[in-house]
Amino acid sequence: MARRSTVIDTHGRRRLTRSEKIGIGSLATIIGVAAVGLIAGVLLDRLLDFDDALDAGGEWDEGGGVASRWD
Repeated sequence: MARRSTVIDTHGRRRLTRSEKIGIGSLATIIGVAAVGLIAGVLLDRLLDFDDALDAGGEWDEGGGVASRWD
């Protein structure tokens, strides 16, 4: 018994196969998760100021030394 590999609807259009639907759904999911991650990263970057948390008390100058603000 040979199955038809393509399904044509009543309007004459080819319908997507099951694996094509799964592939499109997977791609949409990956794009959605990436977008949510990007938005969350931007929001965290805007809301939280990590400069103070990462600052060890000194500033690197152009001469290669460290100038401390407590001197």
